[in-house]
Amino acid sequence: MQDIDTLTDPPVKRRRKYTSPAMTERRQRVVDCAHRILGEGGVPSLTIERLSREAEVAPRTIYRMFGDKEGVIFATVSDRLQEVRAHVAQRRSDYSIDVVFAELDWMVSEMRRDAEYARVVIGFYFSMEPRDNAIKELRSVAYNRFRNWLDREIVAGQTEQRFDLERIAQEFVSKEFLVYHRWALGKLDDDQCRIELHSNFLKTAVLVLTGAARETCVEMLAAKQRELGFSDIGSRASTNRPARDAGDDFVGKA
Repeated sequence: MQDIDTLTDPPVKRRRKYTSPAMTERRQRVVDCAHRILGEGGVPSLTIERLSREAEVAPRTIYRMFGDKEGVIFATVSDRLQEVRAHVAQRRSDYSIDVVFAELDWMVSEMRRDAEYARVVIGFYFSMEPRDNAIKELRSVAYNRFRNWLDREIVAGQTEQRFDLERIAQEFVSKEFLVYHRWALGKLDDDQCRIELHSNFLKTAVLVLTGAARETCVEMLAAKQRELGFSDIGSRASTNRPARDAGDDFVGKA
């Protein structure tokens, strides 16, 4: 099934692949330089003129390699995600929940290691300026992780048959990026981000699993919520509907 969020995406423009050592080195120099510039000042700071000057590669060569500025931006995302996929693939893991959690924790540590660039790239997902191909790359790792776990549970006969599980997998990825976005905005520190990513995964697992596997995830989710800290209202009914209906109060205040 095709990604439901990107059914009308234009195809990726394929640039000519350079295999000579000199051109490969120039390409890498441009991508590395663009990565640094994006981390320093975001997309507005990246121009072909500045990139040419700081990477010491002629503008015509940059255009020939990448097409335009957006092609350079996509290359930084694509190359970074290739590194991530290669790292994940080396583990050849059977995707138990513990493996999923370990991979999510590693993703947070990688975001922290390159925090400024990570914030810029996470922002692509929520921007009004379309970067569909970059977003496909960003979605791919989260989707593949969830799908690997889900396929394992389907084979084990532990999933709901009444749902479109592929649609749920696609929707799950968007929810994972909402957690990343909160981290990028400084609303979560690294530890909170890890726990929220775990909780987000478990909430979807509770939806799609059945039987004992589901009950295990319910208990794990309750434990994660205790780590995050319960709200004052918790699971009680709220008692301030008039204030909420008037838009005066967002919290339920039992």
